[in-house]
Parts: sequence; C-alpha cells; structure tokens
Amino acid sequence: MAAAADELMLLERVFLRLGSAETDEQLQNILCKFLPPVLLKLSSQQEGVRKKVMELLIHVNRRLKSRPQVQLPIEALLTQYQDPSATSFVTNFTIIYLKTGFPRLTLDKQIELVPIVINALDNKPQSHIDGLLLLIVPLLGKVKIPTEPEKKLNFFGLNERPHIRIQLLEILLDMILLPYSALSPQAVDNENQSNNVTLPVPPCMSETSYKRVTSTTMKPEALEEIKLGIVKFLGQGIFSNEEILAHLVVAASDTRFSVANLADTELKRVIGSVDWSLPQTSLPLYDLFSGTILKSVKPELKKTSANTRIRLKLLTALCRVTDNGFIFPRCVHIILDSFFGANTNTRLKTLALNFAGNIIRYASEESLKQVDITLLKVLGRLISEGEEVLHGQTYVTIGMLAHRLPKTVYHSDELLETFFSNMENANQELKLQIREGLLNLILAYKYDIFPEECNKDDRLNRLFLLIKSKIVSEEPMVRFAAARTLATIFPPDHVPSKYLLLTATGDNKDEVSTEAFKALYGTNRKNDVDLSREKIKNKVIMPSFEEITKYIHGEAESTMKAKKHCFSVGSHLLPFSVTTYTEILVYLRLCLIKDLDVPLARDVLKHPCEYTPKIASFLQEKSAELSDESSIIQYVNLVRNLMVANPAPEPLCCMVELVGCVPNLHQYLLNNFQWVKDQLSAIKEEIREISSLLYSIILTCSANDVDLATEVKDLISQANTKTLEKQHGALLAVGRCLELKLSMNRKQNSDLVKLCIESLVPFLKHQNALLVSAACTSIGLIGRVCDLPLEDGKPKENGSPDAKKMAIDTVTKMDIINELLDVMNNTKLSPKVREKAARSLGLLCVGGKFPHSREVLQGLLNTAKETKDIEVHFTIGESLVMCCQGIWSPEARNPWTTLPKDYIPLVSEPQADDSLEWLLGELLSLAQQSHPNSKQASAIWLLAVIKCCGEREPITKRLKQLQNVFMGFLSENNDIIQDVASKGLCVVYDTYKSEELLQALVKQLTSGSRQVAAVTSDTKLFEEGQLGQSPTGGNLTTYKELCSLASDLNKPDLIYQFMHLANHNAIWNSKKGAAFGFSTIAEKCGEDLKAFLPTIIPKLYRYQYDPTPNIQASMHNIWRVLVPEPGKIIDEYYHEILVDLLANINSHQYRVRQSCCLALQDFLKGSSNRSIHDAVDHMDELWSKLFRVMDDHHEQTRITANRTARILSKLCIRGCDISQGKAGVKMVEAILPVLLNNGITNSVAEIRLVSLQTVSELVKSAGKQLKPFLPKLIPALLQATGELESSRLSYLSTRLGAQSEAQEAVDEARASIAKSHFTTETVSKSLQFADASILEELIPKIVDLVKTSVGLGTRIACAHFITLLVVQMGQDVQPYTGKLLAVLVNGLTDRNSAIRKHNATAIGHLVSTAKDSSLEKLFAKLQNWYFEREDDSIRSACALTIQSVGIHNQEILKSYAEVILPLVFFAMHAEKTPETEKTLEIWNEIWSEQSPGTETGIRQNLKNICDILKTALESPSWTMKAQAANAVSTVANKLGSSMDATHRNSLIEILLAGLSGRTWNGKDKLLKALASICSSCQDAIKVDTEINTSNIVEAVLKESKKEEITYKIVALQSLGEIVSSLQIDKFEDVYTIIQTILTDQNSKDESDDISGEEANKNRENKIKLKETAYDTLGKAWPSNSKSTQEKYRELIAEHTVQCLPTNTRSVQVSIVGALYAFVDKLLLLSEDNLTDAEKGSLDIIIKDVLKSVQCALSVGKHTRLRKEALNVVFCLGTKLKDKNRHQEFDNLSKVFMELLPEIANDNTPEVKSRVTDIKKMFS
Repeated sequence: MAAAADELMLLERVFLRLGSAETDEQLQNILCKFLPPVLLKLSSQQEGVRKKVMELLIHVNRRLKSRPQVQLPIEALLTQYQDPSATSFVTNFTIIYLKTGFPRLTLDKQIELVPIVINALDNKPQSHIDGLLLLIVPLLGKVKIPTEPEKKLNFFGLNERPHIRIQLLEILLDMILLPYSALSPQAVDNENQSNNVTLPVPPCMSETSYKRVTSTTMKPEALEEIKLGIVKFLGQGIFSNEEILAHLVVAASDTRFSVANLADTELKRVIGSVDWSLPQTSLPLYDLFSGTILKSVKPELKKTSANTRIRLKLLTALCRVTDNGFIFPRCVHIILDSFFGANTNTRLKTLALNFAGNIIRYASEESLKQVDITLLKVLGRLISEGEEVLHGQTYVTIGMLAHRLPKTVYHSDELLETFFSNMENANQELKLQIREGLLNLILAYKYDIFPEECNKDDRLNRLFLLIKSKIVSEEPMVRFAAARTLATIFPPDHVPSKYLLLTATGDNKDEVSTEAFKALYGTNRKNDVDLSREKIKNKVIMPSFEEITKYIHGEAESTMKAKKHCFSVGSHLLPFSVTTYTEILVYLRLCLIKDLDVPLARDVLKHPCEYTPKIASFLQEKSAELSDESSIIQYVNLVRNLMVANPAPEPLCCMVELVGCVPNLHQYLLNNFQWVKDQLSAIKEEIREISSLLYSIILTCSANDVDLATEVKDLISQANTKTLEKQHGALLAVGRCLELKLSMNRKQNSDLVKLCIESLVPFLKHQNALLVSAACTSIGLIGRVCDLPLEDGKPKENGSPDAKKMAIDTVTKMDIINELLDVMNNTKLSPKVREKAARSLGLLCVGGKFPHSREVLQGLLNTAKETKDIEVHFTIGESLVMCCQGIWSPEARNPWTTLPKDYIPLVSEPQADDSLEWLLGELLSLAQQSHPNSKQASAIWLLAVIKCCGEREPITKRLKQLQNVFMGFLSENNDIIQDVASKGLCVVYDTYKSEELLQALVKQLTSGSRQVAAVTSDTKLFEEGQLGQSPTGGNLTTYKELCSLASDLNKPDLIYQFMHLANHNAIWNSKKGAAFGFSTIAEKCGEDLKAFLPTIIPKLYRYQYDPTPNIQASMHNIWRVLVPEPGKIIDEYYHEILVDLLANINSHQYRVRQSCCLALQDFLKGSSNRSIHDAVDHMDELWSKLFRVMDDHHEQTRITANRTARILSKLCIRGCDISQGKAGVKMVEAILPVLLNNGITNSVAEIRLVSLQTVSELVKSAGKQLKPFLPKLIPALLQATGELESSRLSYLSTRLGAQSEAQEAVDEARASIAKSHFTTETVSKSLQFADASILEELIPKIVDLVKTSVGLGTRIACAHFITLLVVQMGQDVQPYTGKLLAVLVNGLTDRNSAIRKHNATAIGHLVSTAKDSSLEKLFAKLQNWYFEREDDSIRSACALTIQSVGIHNQEILKSYAEVILPLVFFAMHAEKTPETEKTLEIWNEIWSEQSPGTETGIRQNLKNICDILKTALESPSWTMKAQAANAVSTVANKLGSSMDATHRNSLIEILLAGLSGRTWNGKDKLLKALASICSSCQDAIKVDTEINTSNIVEAVLKESKKEEITYKIVALQSLGEIVSSLQIDKFEDVYTIIQTILTDQNSKDESDDISGEEANKNRENKIKLKETAYDTLGKAWPSNSKSTQEKYRELIAEHTVQCLPTNTRSVQVSIVGALYAFVDKLLLLSEDNLTDAEKGSLDIIIKDVLKSVQCALSVGKHTRLRKEALNVVFCLGTKLKDKNRHQEFDNLSKVFMELLPEIANDNTPEVKSRVTDIKKMFS
C-alpha cells in the first residue's frame, strides 16, 4: 500500500506540473520527461494507480489536441515500445502516443527515426504494424539510401525480417492502389453513420486493406506525393526487381501523370531484367488482375479484381511471360475475363489476344494440352460474337494454336471451312490476317503429321472436295490459300490435288499461279526448274504418268461434255485455258520421262538432240501396245487438241517428240496433216521451224516415194511465192523432208535431190536474211545425209567472178561452197545466219567424200580476222572438225536412233590425215598473228581440233609445238583465251601423258620465260573495258603457283589437272561450249588429284584466300571440285593446314602474309569436330607471329591481321572457359604468357589494345589459373587504363581549367569512365583469385605506379584497385597499409578534384587495416591541414576522407570521435560561399551521420570543441575567428544554460578580447556569438559572479558606436539582444547612440561621387540601420528601472508620434514594434496606485500611443504594420482592463471602433485573427 501511495503521490506531482505548465515549451519539457514513465504505471497492480494514470492521460490528450506544436519523446517511447517485458496495456497506449507525436516531429527527425520504427515492428500485432508502417510510408521517398550495393541489400535490416519485408511491400502496394476519389469525405461520413454500410472497395484491394490505408485522412495532393515517394523508394534497389514489379505496373497505371510517368520510367528499367519464366514473377500480376478466386478466404480479405485501366498495364506486362511463368488455369481465366468480363474494352481484348498468342508460343506443350480445347472454343466464340476489329488477330492466334498442337484441329473440317468461307466475305485487311492464320492452320492438316490417320473416314477426299470448291473462288486470296493448302495437306503423289494445282497455274493473278507453280516444281522461277539436278532430300516427287494422265483426260472429257466451263480459242473449245493446258502438257511430259537420265527442265527439248535416242527407246517401250485407253494415246490426244487450237512451241515440241520417237503415232495425226502443212506459213518463225519438222516426220512416215516427191515439188513451188512466211516454211520443209527420207533410206532420188539443191542455192543470195538462213539450214541437212548429186566444179580463179555463170551453167558443189562462204563473210548478216552457213559448210563434208574439203577449210580459216563473236568461232571450230573427219564424223549418224558415242561409219577404208595435217599447220601459223580476233579464233579452233581428233598422227607429231602455243595463250589479257589455253594444255596431256611435254611446261612456268610478241598495226594491246587494269599477266602468276604446288607434290603432271580446274569459264556451260564436254573432264581431274590430297590441301586452303582475285577464283574452283565435303576434309588435315599457315604467315611476300591471316580467320573457327583447343600447342607461335603482322608495313595486311587477332581473341576466350576443364587450363597456360610478355607491353597500340581486351575477357572465363600472373597483370591493366583514355576528354578538361565546375564535371566523367573501363573491370574480376601470397610482389608495383603516373585514368584506377583490394582481402593487406596510406594521403593534395575524391574513398576503406598509430597520424594530419591551409580544395579533401571513413568504417570514426567530431563541428560553420557550399554540405552530412544529435554531440565533445574554438578565436586569421564565432553561437543556442560555466566563461572572455581593436571582415560574427551566449545562458550568467555583465555590455556599446554601417547594424542587434536577455538598464546609453544615428541619418546627404547602384545600397543600409535602431530601442526599454522610465517614457511616446508618419513602411513596422515593447514593459500600466503626476503622464502616453496606433492602422495594404499596431492595441487594452482603468479603456475602445470599418475590410488571416481577439476583449 505504501508503494501505491508513493506512486499516486508521484502521479499527483506530475499532474500538478502539467497543470502549471503555461507555455508549449514547458508542457513539452514535462511530457518529454514524464510521459514514458507514466505510461509504464499502466502495468501497476493497483487499480487506483491505473485510474490516476488514465486521468492524467486524458488531461494530456486534451492539452495536446489544442497544442499541435508540442513535441513528444518519440525516441523514448520507441525504446519503451520495443521492450519485450512491457505489458500489452502499456504497449497499446505507447503506440497511441507514437502515432500522435511522430507527425509532430520535424521532417528530418522523422526520416532519422524510420529505421528505428522498422526495428520496433518485430513480434508486434498486425494492427500495430499497420499503424507504424503508415507513419513511415510518406517518408520513404525522402530517405537517403546508400549507394553501395551491399548496404542497399541490408538497408533497414529487411533481409533479416522477411515478415516485415512482406508487410511493407503489401502496404506500399495498397497505397499505390488507393484511388484519389476514395479520399472524399463522403466515404468517411458513411462509415461513421453505420457499420452496416458496405464500403466501395477500390480495385485490387480487400475491405481490410482499404480500411487500413484510409484510417488517416489526407488530401489527394498528399496521396500523390506519397505515391511518388514510394515509386522513388522502390527504384533504389532495396528490393529485387521481381518484388517491386507489381507495384511499378500498378503505379504506371495511376491517374496522375506525375506518378504514372515516374513509375513508367522505373518500369522500363526493371522490366527487361526480370526473369519472366518464373512463376513467382507473374503470380502477383495474376492475383491483381483477377482478384481473390479462392472461396476459402474470408470475405473481408477477398481482393477485388482490377479495373480496366489497371488491367491494361497488367496485361501489357503479362505479355512478356514465358515458359513456367504461365500459371494454368489462371492465364486462361484472364483471357476469358478480358474477352467476356465486365471490366474490359477493345484495347484490353487486343492485349488478351497477344497474351493468348504468347501462351501458345512459349508455354510447355504438356500444360498447353490441358487447355487447348478451351482456348480453341474461346477463340471461336470471339469470332462469332466478338468485335470485328479483333477477328483478324483471332484467326492468326487460332493458326498458331493449330500449328503448335495439330491434334487439336486435325479432324476438324469445319474449322478449315470457316476460315475459307470468312475469307471470301471479309474486308481486305481482315483477309490478310485470315490468310496468315490459315497458312499456319493448314500445317496442322499435313498428311505426314499423323500418317495412320491421314485418310481415316475418307478424310482426304472430304478435304479435297472443300478445297476444290475454293480453288475457283472469285476472291484471289482464297484461291491463293487454296493452292497453298493443296500443296501442304495432300501427299506429293496425290493425283487430284496435282490436277487442281495445274489448273491454278493458269490463274489470272500472279500470286496464285506462282504459288501453284512452286507447289508443283519446288521453285517459283520457271527457268530454275531442273528436276534432274535436285538433291535427294529436296527431290520433287511426281505422280505416276499413267494415273495423272488418266485423271486429267477424264476431267477434260467431263468438262467438254458439260460444255459449262470450256474455253473458246478461235473455233475450238478447250477444257482448260491455254496457259493451264500448256502447263498440264509440260507437267505430263516430265511425269512421263522422270526416270530417264535426260534433262528434266520445263522447256521441251528441241529434237533431234543427243538425248533423243534415249527418249525414243523409252517411248517405244511404252507404246508397245497402243489403244485408245492407253495413257500414251490419251497424252497424244491432249497434245493434239491444244496444238490444233493453239499452235504454240510447247504442244508442237511435245508432238514432235512423240511422233519422232514413235513413228507409229503419226497415224493419229493424219487427219490433221493439212493443218500441219498450213503451219509452215505461220507468222512466228519458231512455229514454222517446229512445224516443218513435224510435217516432214508425218510425210516420210505416211507417203510413198511418188507422193513424197510430189509434196516436195509442191513445197519448192511454194518457196517461189511472194509470201515470206510461206517461202521460209517451204524452204525448211524441203530440207527436213529430204533429210528424214534419206536417213531412213540411203537410196536417193538424185533428180529430186538435185532439183531441191538447185532451188535452194539461189536463196543464198536473197536479200532477206530469213530465207538465207533457211536455205543454209536445208542445204546443210541434205548434205549431212548424202553426197550431193552435183558436179564438183572448180575453185574460183583470182579476179572477178563471172556474173552470168549461175544463170547459164548448172550448180556445182564448188558454187555452193562459194555461196556459203560469201554468207559467212557478209558482216551485215547476223551471227546466227553466219553460224548456220558455217555449220552447213561442215555438214557438206560429212555426207560423203567431199572433193573440196580443203577449200572449205581455207574459207573458214579466212574468216578468223573479221569474226569476233565467240559463238561463231565455236561453230566454225565444229565445222573444221567435220571437214577433217568427213564421213567418220558423228554428225553423219541418224540422230533419232543412234547416240554419238555409238556411231560407226559403214566404210572400211582408213581415215586420211592430209586435211588435218594441213589444218594444224594453218592454225599454228594463225596463232602467231597479233590480231586479237585471230588469237581467239586460233585458240578455240585448236582446242576443238585436238579435243575431237586428239589421237591422230598429225597432232601427235606437233605435241610440243601445240603446248608452246597454248602456253603463249596463257599470258593473254583475254580471259576466254586464257581459259581455252588451260583446257587445251590439259587435253594434250590427258591424251598423250608425255613426260617431255610435262617437263617443258614446268620449266616454262617456273622460269617465267615467254616469247616476245610481235607488235603490228593490228595488235590490240587492251581489250575493251580493260584499260587501266594491270596487264602484267596476273593469270600467269596463278599458273606459277599451281606449278609450284604440283612440284611440291613431286607430281609435276598434276599441273594439267590444276590448270583445267582453275579456269572453268561460264562459256563451257553454254550450248556451244557444252559440246566440248569439259564439265565431265573437270570431275575426272578431281578424281585423279584425290590421291595427293594430304599435300595439296594445306597449300590449296591458303591459296583460296589469296588477295589476288584471279588466283583466289582459280584456287576456289580447284577446291570446289576436289573437296565436296569441306568440313570433313579440314577436320582430317587440320594440323597440316595450321602448320602451313604458321610457316607462311611471316613470308617476305605481303600477299602470302595477307592470305594466311584471311585463312586463319575461317580456319580457327573450326569444323564440326574441331575447336580452338586443337591448336593449343601452337598458340605461343601463332600470337607472336600474328603480332608481327599486325605491325606490317603494308596497310591492308595490317588491317587483315588486326581482324584475325580479334577473331583469335574471341576463340581463345571461349576456349579458356572454366567449363572446358583441363583443356581450358591448358589454353590459359598457352596464351597468357605471350599476351603478358609481348602483348600488353607492346609499343604498337593495336597489339596492346587487342591484348588487353583479350586478357580482360579471359578473366571471366579462366578463373583461378590466372593467380601466378596477377602481380604482372594487374599493374599493366591499371597503367593501360590511363593510356587508353580518350584524348579528347583530357584536352577538354585542360581547356576548362578556368571554369572549375565544368572542369570538375568533365573530370568526374573521366573518373567514371576509368572505373568502368574494361581494364578496371578486369582487375576487379581478377582479384577474386588473389591471395596474400602475391601481395609482396604486387604492392610495391602499385605504389610505384601511383607515385610515377601522371594520367588521371591510371591514378583513379589505382585508387579504385586499392579499395577493391581491401574489400577482397581484408587484414591480409595490413602489412602494406602504411605504404598505401602514404601515397593516398599525398594524393589528397592533388589539384584534380576527382583524384582527391577517389583517394579519399580509398583511404576510407584502407583505414580498416591500419594500425592505431597510423590512424592517429592520419587524423592529426587532416586537422593540421584544415587549420594551416585555408584552401577549400584541401579542406574538401579532408571532408571527403572523413566522410569516407565514416561510411566504410564507422566504428573507427566512433573510436576517434573525440578528435574528429570537434573538427567536423568547427568545419561545418565556415562561411557559406559558392566555392565552399559543397564542402559545407559534406561536413554537415558527416555531423548528422556520426553524431547522436546536434545537442548530444556537442555536449559529449564539448571540451574538445571548446578547445578548438579557443584556438580558432585566438588565431590571427579573421576567417578562422569568424568561423569560430559561428560555432560558438551554435554551441550556445543548443546547450543554453546547461553549458559548463568554465567553458562558457572562457569563450566569453575570448570573444570580448576579439572585439577589441579595429573592425575587420567577419568581426560581426563575434558579436552574434556573444549575443547567442548571453541569450541562451541568461539565467546562468545573471547569477555567475565570475562574469562582469557590465564589461560585456560596455564592449558591445563600444562596438555599436563604430562607423561601418553593416557592422553597426549587427552590433545594435547584438546590443539589444544582450541588454534584453541580461535585463541590464543601459537605455540611456542606447538612446544616446540611437539619437545620434537618427540625427546623422537626417543630416547627411548623398554624395554625388557614387554610382546609382552604390547609392541604392547605401540607402537600403541606412533604412536597415533605422529599423535596427528602433528594434534595439524597444529591447533596451528597461522593465525594472522606474527612474529611467520616468525620465524617458513621455519622450519615447512623443518621439513615436513624431517619427511614425515620416518614415518608410519597414521603419514604421520597427517603430510600432518598439512601441509594443514600450507598452508591454511600461510600469505605469502595471502599478495599482498612481500619483496624480503619474496619472497625468499616463494620459499623455496613452494619447500619444493612440495617435501612433491611428496612424499605423490607417495605412492600407500593409499587413505587418497593421498587425503590430493591433498588437499594441491588444496589449494596451489588456493591461488597462486588468487594472480597471475604465476611462482610458473606453477611449481606446472608441478609437478602435472608429477604425474598425476600415480594418474589417482587411481579409488577411493575421489581421482578422487579432481583430477578433480585440473585439472579444472589448465585449
């Protein structure tokens, strides 16, 4: 009981003190002291005590409610709140006062307490956690977050409190979700009225979360600021990106632009780094979108779904989800809700479609199979019910689903029909989208996806019928899709689908016909169709000829019978369009001959040709049994129908092929014989040519000799008509008829042949070239099969020919030769006509023993000089060969039945060589001529002769001579001649295999000897277009290389194979060139060379990369033939190639060096079975030699080597990866020494750069293998950082030397670049592999580098490295700390701010390993620097150093706080200027971070602070004195009366001593400091006997009399403050000074010598002096000196009345303020019994006061003046009323009421409030 009584007594005393507290300050002091212990009394066991506490708390609450400025002891309450022993009763009441008092704190204090509040949340009830979190949420945006990543992660200790972390994130999300409309007062009112009313819960929130965040009222603007702060806080990196993703997404959808914009910026930064494949990333977004789905959750905890605005942002983010981020079936629910839910719009539906597409693309197949049917139904419903704008994307999405899961739609014919049907009726844009979806959809119907179900339930037929109806749609896009569907769905041998595709090839829309064509042939380019060359895997499978012919024939007959869809062509009806029909015939033909070894191109062969016998044999087998039902006859009928209706080349050629190869088929054309004959006069030349052949075949097969002769004579008569077409056709038909007849039966009708020849010859002189061409052709055809029944004739004599000879005499063989030669030499005729004449000349020698072969040869040779055309030369070459071969030529065979290789002449006599002998001599002579045409002709003709007559004796005798001639051709500038020459050499050697020839060739190539060509007037030095190119025989260089290669192989004869392969010109692929058969020879050469591959391959591989284009092209041709599988060959000869490249990479020839570098680029990348590890043993040599080439004198070689080095670098880095195991270790050991020894120290910048980059990347992959090299590697990298710095930035920094801020910004940028440079990053990565064993060698190099380096980059990098070293190795650095600390401290004095800053940071880390003695020296040095060097750059370095120590090693700073904090406190009081502003901010930050609070910090370090202040005040430096004075003021203001007397008195003495003497800049700070001490410590000074207050006042009075005006103002202010605080009566002295000031002010005039600006400044100072004078007068008015008041009271009142009207408004305010102090302290108003004299005096004073008040209140629009005047009224009225002086009071009231109407119009709050108080007083 006694204890309870004591407790009650204590509570009563507290109650009493509370009740007696009059001011806010007193109440605050009491609460700060007693509130926490009073709350603890709630845990008392005594009921009475608890009741008393409750009464006390009720009183406190009432007082606090009306006093918002009163502070509560929040820190003490927080400590008490965290006490685990506290009862719940105490805790509950404590949190009430925490919530009340926390918002009353200053913003800085609130921010300071945030970590403590979070610490206090452990093990607290949910309601408490919510309440306290809501207190700190508005502050989070203003909290300073550390920049170091490790500190960020541990900020607030949230990692150790996952529960609190989650709670904080939840409440932050709720605050972001809270809509601004939810803050309206209606919601609160409704809540107060009834608890049954359901709250309108905002989207994504539950009722509980909504109530939680709306428990405190706030304005929308405040909520906006809170949201901004939250977004800033979340973006600081405290939480992982996954944790804040939902917050940022929701914030980005905020209705306020500022919030949404900031969140959007943060979201862009975060969204790319989030792992979207994790469920935990996407789950919060799903929850926000759909709300709470589980039914087991309590109603008040169920979250509502998001509204449309938030959903748009959520779904945009969800569209990034991949893989496991799709949570089923939540994602499908989102799609359904977006499509058909309430909160949706078109844009959201579009996003939902995108989301659905992503699910289909990226979700796992197993998961997708669970919802595929659902998705398909949803998408189908969207098509039928959804908005039209969404349909297109829906079709695309369905297509994607079908493509991903074909089983879903495989048997759904309806879906396919829906796509086609809707495409027909859709608009253009929608059609495109449906087509896109359909092209994916049809892939799901493909025949080979589920082969066993391909034709289940007649599936293919159903699909075919569907597509068949669509392929004829009027809509082109539908037809296109149908064509693609046919090509995709059905098997390649499906005949009906091929038929539809063939019909589509005739479509009038290119895209449809092209698509069908591609489906049929595998290419959309008609010229590219060649089914014989297709690879097996890309082989176009064609249906059976019998099946497709039967089907097409049946369809054609059905169409013709129906006559519904027939096509009319002239008078004929066709079942197909002409284009379609033509394509059908071409396709049927290819199906027919698809298995033959003949060209399977789209163009029908022109028969007879070299393949005709093969086709004829095959067709005769097919036609063994002919009937109307046979496929061949059906094909013939199809061809005939088109041919008759539309005589075009394709059907005519097909018919020629059929009838020519199977003569029995002619009977099917007998009814059309006259039609065929009519085509001989067709308009087109090509039709006449083909028709002439068809006509002759039918005629010779069907007519007897008599009928044939009759028809031929009829043709001859037609040839003499005037119609050109008839003439041309008849001439061709004459020759064809006789050729075919004589081929079948060698018994010739001489008269008929002679008649024909005599009829043809005159046309050789016809003016029309067309008839000349036909005559040449026919004469040649007849001459090929028989010996012309003409006289031989004689060669033409020299001189003019007889013009009448042809008319009188009969035609002879010689006449024909002469006429043909005339045609040949007629340059006005086209090359085509001249070619035909040349061929006819050759053919004349084939039909029999021709007597004028020599004349033909001579005539052909004579054309060499005048003919340039290569094709003509080839034809002449063929004719020359025919002349030499005669009847032994393969041209004499029957081309319809006999292959060229199977021809055997019917004669037994041997072949004569005289013509060949003579021809070779002429050709060799022709080859020596200098005319380019002659050289080209001789080269081609020689090649033709030795190719076809190579083994005959005349050639054998001249082998060496022929080889020399071809060797001479090799050096020609003409590519064709060079190529022909190489081919000729190869043919010579292949035929004879002569060692003598081989040796001669090798000798000539290796020695480079060449005959000097004669130059005549005909010599053409340059071909057209070649002028300006190098005519130095570059191609000959190629052959020299080849010769060298063959010699290296010890097989010189291989030179021929090389030569043949090197120049395989395109001409050999032409019609004429193909006759030489060099394509097959190339393959044979390749086979011969394969035995020598091990030696050839290395050199050949390098030669491919030769920079000389000719050599490169030649070697590439050889490589292409020899190496069909490059990867396999390179793999097999890997080491041989590498050795060859290394051996030649430093060759004396630049092109060899260059080719090696180029080859290495490709070679080192490796084949499928090789990698860079296979070259590991050669790495040292490779890098060393490559470095040499990188410094090559030849620029292009240098560039190539640099590129090679970069590729090698990448490959080495990949090879050193830690995952490579032992191979990686070996690679590191191989390349690192050469890079460190030769690379990074190289004088060549390019080598150094690539080495550094390689090493940098190497660290990532090599790992711990680098450790032995680190002492050399790290200094090299650090030094390189400076050397690689941008010279432009360095130059810019130097140029900005006069602009310190700009230079500092540039240097900061340079430092940032240096720290983030790849070399610095490499150093930091390599440090993880370092240990103490390398430091002994490493540290001296680092110290030396810091001392000697001049580059900013290197010094920054070194400082950064030291920081990393300390962080990584900790105390292992301790033995070397002294050396490192010394160089870093020296760097603090550097002129560059960036170096100072980074050295300071490094010191901050390094001190953790320093000894105590080193630390003492460091801090002493910093303090000495500060006081001895008044240089802001040095002081800034000191500040940065101390700050860095505090950030990184706070415990050290705490240990030396007694040294550091006094310095910091002093430093933070320096004068603030633009130059010192940033430094002062740093000092202030240090103080706020390291001191427990300003007041506590000062008190704890007071002695040391005072010592520093004394030192500074005694300093000879005025700046130091002023700074010390500022610090004294702070000490006095913060400590007040609690300051220790000794220190206080000592400071006063020093300040007084400093006041003596003249005025100096900053001396006013001493006055302010003295005033601060006196005002803050007034009670203690008054009672302190050691202090003589008179001395203080006298000193200040003395200073107040100084003339300098600004100083005088401060002195007067300080004087007023001192006399007021110490209550010393010095009014008389003050009045005297002020009277002097006012008198001087009135008497002094402005000088005429000063400028206007200075005059204005002086005027302002004088006004300020007046204001200060009156303020001081008011403060100096004594409240305890009656004598002084009696002397001056009336004088003051009168002076006020006089001065008030004549001064400026600001002075008037000061006067009225002084008047208020005068009235407030006037003793007459406080005394009860006044004498008559005193009453009289009072009346006078009151009258004067009222006059002054009237004057002041009458001034309009000056709130301050009126407010001060009203204060005077209120003060005077209150005192008069208290003393019951009614008369004076009434007078005052009367005056006020008179002025009230004018005052009432003033709406300013201050005036209105005071007027209300005065009215209340008078009422």
